[in-house]
Amino acid sequence: MDWIDEFLNDECSLYQLAKIESLMQTSSVAYKYENVDFHKLTEKEAEEIIQDLYENDNPKDPREQFKRIFK
Repeated sequence: MDWIDEFLNDECSLYQLAKIESLMQTSSVAYKYENVDFHKLTEKEAEEIIQDLYENDNPKDPREQFKRIFK
């Protein structure tokens, strides 16, 4: 996958875009990133957004919610 990162010139990867889109469905801070053009993000900016969305994620699966309560 290193060759594709060189091709994209420090743009965020397709994996990062997919992760952001999936976390936007369940995160309580998704409203902060509604107007962001995700295709213009760098890898570092995408990682920061993913981290913020993940920390404030509210999974739909009750098992995952239960696991998060007791972490």
